[in-house]
Amino acid sequence: MKKVKLKDIAQVATGLSYRRYLDEGGEKFDVIVQRSIQKDGILKDFESLKLNPKNLKPHHFTQPGDVLMKMPYPYDVVCIDRPGLVISDRIALIRLNGDFNPSFIAHLLTNAHVKKQLYELSSTERIPHASIKQIKEIELVIPDLDTQIKYGELLDTINEKIYEDLRVVDYDRNLKEGILNQLWEEF
Repeated sequence: MKKVKLKDIAQVATGLSYRRYLDEGGEKFDVIVQRSIQKDGILKDFESLKLNPKNLKPHHFTQPGDVLMKMPYPYDVVCIDRPGLVISDRIALIRLNGDFNPSFIAHLLTNAHVKKQLYELSSTERIPHASIKQIKEIELVIPDLDTQIKYGELLDTINEKIYEDLRVVDYDRNLKEGILNQLWEEF
């Protein structure tokens, strides 16, 4: 195990302030906005926007293995496997160097120790917000690559189970609401 700062193992940048580049005559892109990154590593609900492609740089697009973190609290994190999505502002793009498992690092960034560091580093606003400079200073304890891969796979499996369990709960809630609505319609 070794203790490292995030800036020593990754390039950390922010996404594109896409509002400046909206263009009705532009190409349509799926844009990752803050609500796209959800708890437990879930990525969905993109904005589909027309942007001028001339203004977009290669680092504005996702690559498999990128790790994204919301910069405002609660600092939700996701590991990307889909290329070509545009990353919006207030999202930190963490592109790992060398032999690090992106899935493991994404899970590690959701840990209470990291959240505590971000809380201590971030501003004292009503809703805490971490800057890129502060995110780069996060200290992580990282095992060897084989261990990272094993933990990453295990934690991915747990997240998948959580996601499925939540889908069942949502289904049950909707079923309950449907039954009650049916009673009202019959009355």
